[in-house]
Amino acid sequence: MSHTNSYGLIRGLQFASFVVQYYGLVLDLLVLGLTRASELAGPPNHPNDFLTFPDVTAESAHPIRLYARYIDTIHVFFRFTADEVRDLIQRFLTEHPDPNNENIVGYNNRKCWPRDARMRLMKHDVNLGRAVFWDIKNRLPRSLTTIAWERSFASVYSKDNPNLLFSMCGFEV
Repeated sequence: MSHTNSYGLIRGLQFASFVVQYYGLVLDLLVLGLTRASELAGPPNHPNDFLTFPDVTAESAHPIRLYARYIDTIHVFFRFTADEVRDLIQRFLTEHPDPNNENIVGYNNRKCWPRDARMRLMKHDVNLGRAVFWDIKNRLPRSLTTIAWERSFASVYSKDNPNLLFSMCGFEV
């Protein structure tokens, strides 16, 4: 016991939480990008309050409007323009062509909600959900972490899908 205390087991346990927090910060910066992360945080001398922006132009300057990470789960709220949606889907379908509309098969749609409240699996919305997942997955290097489609959930709010569905901390809203 004196051998482990002389090498600082307690100090090592305290250092482990720092490493985990630093790892989380690196992942946050990779997902958000440096410019959006600095817009969300605000300037160092006057940081933004929680979930606020200094002005409307900073809020609407980027598609990421809300970002939250709870341990190993990230929640990102995007708001795309029609041009951004078209470009993102086009880049995704260029990389992963879908001639037989097979993207709809296997799309994660939770069964806990009533049928009329679930996401309607329209081709455009399914392609957007998969394209957003593909974009976020490509931002993270595989040497650090991976995101599995089977454990992910992408809900799309559009004219065809009037409900925004998500699951956070065991609650499905």
